Amino acid sequence: MSLWKVVVSSGLVLVLVLHFSTLPTKAGPGKASKDQEFKYKLDPSWPKNQSIFTGQVYCVGVDDKNGDIYVGQRGTDGQPVIVFGTTGELKRVFKNDSSPISKIHGMRMHHNETDQSSRIWLTDLGDDLSGHTVKRFSPTGKLELVLGTPNQAGTALKPNYQFDQVADLAISDNGEVYVVDGDGGVNNRLLKLDKDFHLKWHIGSIGNLSSQFHIPHSVELDSFGRVWVADRMNGRIQAFDVDNGTFLGQWTSCFQDGQPYSVRLSADKSHFVVAQLNQDKILLIEAPQKSGDIGDCNVKGQIEVTKGSKPHLVAVSQSEGAIYAAELGSHTCQKFVPVNAGCMLYCNQLILSSGMIALMVNW
Repeated sequence: MSLWKVVVSSGLVLVLVLHFSTLPTKAGPGKASKDQEFKYKLDPSWPKNQSIFTGQVYCVGVDDKNGDIYVGQRGTDGQPVIVFGTTGELKRVFKNDSSPISKIHGMRMHHNETDQSSRIWLTDLGDDLSGHTVKRFSPTGKLELVLGTPNQAGTALKPNYQFDQVADLAISDNGEVYVVDGDGGVNNRLLKLDKDFHLKWHIGSIGNLSSQFHIPHSVELDSFGRVWVADRMNGRIQAFDVDNGTFLGQWTSCFQDGQPYSVRLSADKSHFVVAQLNQDKILLIEAPQKSGDIGDCNVKGQIEVTKGSKPHLVAVSQSEGAIYAAELGSHTCQKFVPVNAGCMLYCNQLILSSGMIALMVNW
């Protein structure tokens, strides 16, 4: 299909024929229409220094307030966290002499609107002196808080928490913490902690019934009072009420060919980003836009990565809309940007400027 673009300026008429395969469906800025597939493309320039990765890359977190991208690796150089800018430049690293991290797994950034501070949270699976814990760090890598009992895997919830292969966490705007505990350990549970880290509720045991888990691997919150868990070995995503942990529903049909490893919401909250490690792809699943029944699983697009890349956990930039994917197989982190960003989506308009008339179209 072809489209004419005509530019008239200072008496000069320039006619261009633009060739394209499809035009994106019109929608409001930052939104997707009901029948539109969500589409992303690789940013091959990010990061600029691939050689800094020296092992498997497990997780990634985005600090939109400061333009920092934190990437977690299990490398050989004593640098478990590497910080890049949004354009891929290396900014700093965490060194293990000051940041005790054994086996990094999950990661979250949390920004406190009250004091305008950003903090990085991560989960540590290791069996050494620092493992089986959830940790909070300053942006420069200073350890500030440890949840769990280091080097003691277990099931206890008081007087101190005991985790076993704790996988991931999510943090609400008011500081409540949701933890999925059990990436292969004895626990298969979801815990909610208040802003002072006291236990509010917990659910889960090993199994495939509602509210049971077999490796709860990733967790996410939506704006309708739900907490979502990627129940990896059961091949499903379950949803629960954030107030009391009541089971609200599950999705299984999207995962007949592969287990869900991650669950994160897109920046515009229209879809979930779900990595399937063994299939080398990232599913884009339509997110329910009202409270209550979660309905059926509806895949609206996917990102296919290079064979053997093994996308593990992902993060989403709220400012860019970009997806950052940590990859075990390729030992890197990749950035995918929406193809409908900026003028590419919404330039159906007539521009009159300095005597020039240009008909701008989607292409």
